[in-house]
Amino acid sequence: MKNDFVRGARVSLRPVEPADAWVLAACNNDPDVRVSFFTHTPTTIHLQTERIKGFYQAGSDYIPLGIWVEEQNALIGVTALHRVDLVSGAAVFSICIADTAWWGKGLAKEATELMLRYAFDVLNLHRVQLHTWVGNQAGVAIYESLGFRREGILREAMKHDGVWCDFHVMGLLEKEWRKRKPAKVLSRRKRTKGKRPNRS
Repeated sequence: MKNDFVRGARVSLRPVEPADAWVLAACNNDPDVRVSFFTHTPTTIHLQTERIKGFYQAGSDYIPLGIWVEEQNALIGVTALHRVDLVSGAAVFSICIADTAWWGKGLAKEATELMLRYAFDVLNLHRVQLHTWVGNQAGVAIYESLGFRREGILREAMKHDGVWCDFHVMGLLEKEWRKRKPAKVLSRRKRTKGKRPNRS
């Protein structure tokens, strides 16, 4: 299912449907994917299907969107804004590409930029922040390229394979986003060149 909510050049963001439960399960279960999320308890497609049914309720502070690749006609992951506070204008960002075959293709960066545009241009947020494991060097590079700044370290915040791990706290303010003037993500819709035809 397509059902675009935010459209980009190669990917779109769309609401998550019950049929997408396998993507959420893969983000949680796949050993290569979950290592950066430090998940430790398995989940099932049934449990994720029931969870999805509760998304998008009025007053919810959690806004997840599926990452859809147009050319491949495929859903590859999910990104979300957590703890959305429209009073203070703040939210926490997350993203997960559910299959490592899609990593390193620039899709996560485009999806992140689309979500930031939604956060600042539609929700009118003032600040978006995230926490990421210091070992996630590829992720940190993407975030910094989009304007996020390292603001601090959560020391020994989680344990993985018997080792306590630090996490970066990274943040991006709306004024920094505006100052950066990100290149517009072009729509896939072709625009007619030249003058409009005479309809008289």
